[in-house]
Amino acid sequence: MRFIKIKGSSMEPILFDRDIILIIKPRTLGVGFIYIVNHPELGLIVKRLAHQENGNFYLAGENKASTPASLIAPVKQERIIGRAVLAFGKTGLRLLRRSSP
Repeated sequence: MRFIKIKGSSMEPILFDRDIILIIKPRTLGVGFIYIVNHPELGLIVKRLAHQENGNFYLAGENKASTPASLIAPVKQERIIGRAVLAFGKTGLRLLRRSSP
């Protein structure tokens, strides 16, 4: 477990700039959960897993102004370093759940 501070608005309205999130090492990866990725070009990013195909993982931000998914993905599983489970910030303490399709 570790804590990370959110920078930017790509995950609004779920996560906000300066929110603190608790991340855990995931046992498995599931579509709809929020993950922290060590992206080879963008550095550490926080995005939702949109879908997976042939060992590739496709991620997207919640905010329409976020970096387009086509510039983020695909990423390999070894780049995914944690899953966000809790957030704390201006909207209080929140459990981060899987999004519904």
